[in-house]
Amino acid sequence: MRSLLSPREIARAVGVSESTLKRWVDAGAVATTRTPGGHRRIPFAEAVALIRRSGVPLRHPAVLGLPEVGADVVAPGAPGAGDRLYDLLAQDDVAWARGFVISLYVAGWTLPAIFDGPMRTALTRIGELWRHDGQGIFLEHRATQICLQALLQLRGMLPGPPADAPFALGAAPTGDPYLIPSQMAAVIAADAGLREHNLGPETPIDALRRAVAHHRPRLVWVAMSTTPDDPRSVAAELGDLALQLEEQGGVLAVGGRAAATLGPISAPGLHRLDSMGELAALARGLRAGAAQRA
Repeated sequence: MRSLLSPREIARAVGVSESTLKRWVDAGAVATTRTPGGHRRIPFAEAVALIRRSGVPLRHPAVLGLPEVGADVVAPGAPGAGDRLYDLLAQDDVAWARGFVISLYVAGWTLPAIFDGPMRTALTRIGELWRHDGQGIFLEHRATQICLQALLQLRGMLPGPPADAPFALGAAPTGDPYLIPSQMAAVIAADAGLREHNLGPETPIDALRRAVAHHRPRLVWVAMSTTPDDPRSVAAELGDLALQLEEQGGVLAVGGRAAATLGPISAPGLHRLDSMGELAALARGLRAGAAQRA
């Protein structure tokens, strides 16, 4: 993916005339920058945003450095996307599986819709294969790596946050080896305009508390996919973390299929979430509140 593209390149990518693309630019539909010689250039993230807003199909994705995108175009919310992604992951179609996820985003799917829908569906099915297929664990690990690549590529397609944007960080706790949920949360935070940092799996709560003291984030997420050995102890630690965040003006979001094992946690500023969509709404609200106070 290139950082800047010419109007001619984007016009070719979407199959419109260069004059049409320039009219969109002149109308303010797409932001541009200029080279030292005065030529207009369009940031990659802005080009993707234009395609998503306009609904114009991406006819020549290779022009944008996305050669694997466009083989499967699925309208936002259409059924069957999870099954299609599962088939690609299970068949070892690495490039097309990654490209399919990206194509959903380019076609107008929101990130929460992709994560809570097709990606969750496909990974859940892959994760259950070990029960009746000797290759199940191998397939799950490979699918995880493919989806991680897609998540990182999606992150690269988003505009960078302002330097003064609120900070967000998160992780999966000790005993939780899963990579995908916390990385999804990081991409959600970035999409909401926050400066994000994912500490990854197997992160002690104490390490999160130290990171909170250092970065003073507005949002901390904890993704829990594995039931902890001592749920009560983890619940107490999360309660203390929420109190620390509340004193610094931040909030704690706890989610994942194992979060319910913690039982009730009474702490101000702690949000129990059931989906990436809920996390996105929380992150957007925090970003909007910060912008109003600025």
